[in-house]
Amino acid sequence: MNCIELMVEEKALLGRIDFAPASNEKHDPEHWNAVGEAALGLMKSLIARKAIPDVRSKYFTDPDFNVGGRGRSRAQIFEKSGTHGEAIFRHPHFLKYLHYFLYGPDLPPAVIEAFRQKIADMGPVTSSDIVPLGAFARQLTRGHRLRGDDSAEEFFKLALDCGLELYEARSIRDSVKAAR
Repeated sequence: MNCIELMVEEKALLGRIDFAPASNEKHDPEHWNAVGEAALGLMKSLIARKAIPDVRSKYFTDPDFNVGGRGRSRAQIFEKSGTHGEAIFRHPHFLKYLHYFLYGPDLPPAVIEAFRQKIADMGPVTSSDIVPLGAFARQLTRGHRLRGDDSAEEFFKLALDCGLELYEARSIRDSVKAAR
C-alpha cells in the first residue's frame, strides 16, 4: 500500500493542490483559499468512498498514534487551536497529512521497498524481530543519509502501513530517532 487510487474528479482536485508553494505564493491568501477549497473537496470525496486506508486515518484521528501528542490526536490539536470540522481540511498545515493519506510515508522509494522486503522476508513479525528491524531501519536511515529526527516519523508511518502493531511501529520510530 503506497499511493491510493484516485477517481477522475479527485485527480482534477489534486491538480489544484500545491504541496510546495513558491515563496511568493506562501503569503498569498488567494492562493491558499484555492488550495484549501481543492483539499476540502478532495477530502470529502476520499471520505465518502472510504478511500483512505484505516491506519492512515488513525494516524490523524487517534491520540494513540500521535507519539508525543500529550493524549491528543492530530485532529484534536487543530481543534484546540480553534480550527474545527471542514476548516481543518482547508488549513495549510493539513496538507502534510493529505499528502500522507495519498502517497504514504515521505521516504525514498528504495528505502520503502527495502523495509517492506525485510518485513516480508521475516514472515510474521514477532516481538523478537523488532530490535533487528529497528536496527535495519537505522541502517537505511544512515545509508541514505536521512536525518534521524525527520525520518523517525516517516518510518513510524511506514511500519504502520506495513501492518506492524502500534507498539512495534513506535519502537521502530524510536530506533530511527536514535540514529546518528
